[in-house]
Amino acid sequence: MRIAALIAVTLLLAACREEASTTEVLRIADRASAENPNAGLSSEPFLADAARVEVTGYADRPRFFVLARTQAIGKYPCTSCHTVPLERMRGPAGSPKRAHWGVTLQHAPVAVMNCGTCHAPNAPDALRTLRGAPVAFDHSYQVCAQCHTRQADDWASGAHGKRAGGWAPPRVVQACVQCHNPHDPRWDTRWPAVARRPH
Repeated sequence: MRIAALIAVTLLLAACREEASTTEVLRIADRASAENPNAGLSSEPFLADAARVEVTGYADRPRFFVLARTQAIGKYPCTSCHTVPLERMRGPAGSPKRAHWGVTLQHAPVAVMNCGTCHAPNAPDALRTLRGAPVAFDHSYQVCAQCHTRQADDWASGAHGKRAGGWAPPRVVQACVQCHNPHDPRWDTRWPAVARRPH
């Protein structure tokens, strides 16, 4: 009987203590100065003013951003070099190759895909969809999503890809091509590292 009474008193005191801490948490939340559904948490301090653009094409998902790419492209805009049609730039056989003409496409069979699948030959400052609509390099995920629908859905949901900054809002992610080489996107087979105990 004494043990039951002791347990009852202990539980009562524990319940009172839990209520007090819950009340303190509620008081802190009430004092928050800014409207923020995340109780003031933000990834902004960790993003270091990273250039980003809002992701489009996913109206059913909460708003999120992708890191901008054009700033990282060494010779952008492409028209700074591509001043004439490609046929005139290539030159005769044996002439020196220019810039990225040595890129080998290892993305899909040649019968399915070639450079012109994603790059418009006469509009080099943008990518293009399979229907020929222009897509800015910052929104290259739209080109990838045409064929890689499952991965794109996972990416938009946050299950595929890498976040920048952290898990608190704003959600800023890397684009497909910031992890995968678009010309050879397949990853090598990887195995988990085996931990070794120190001797």
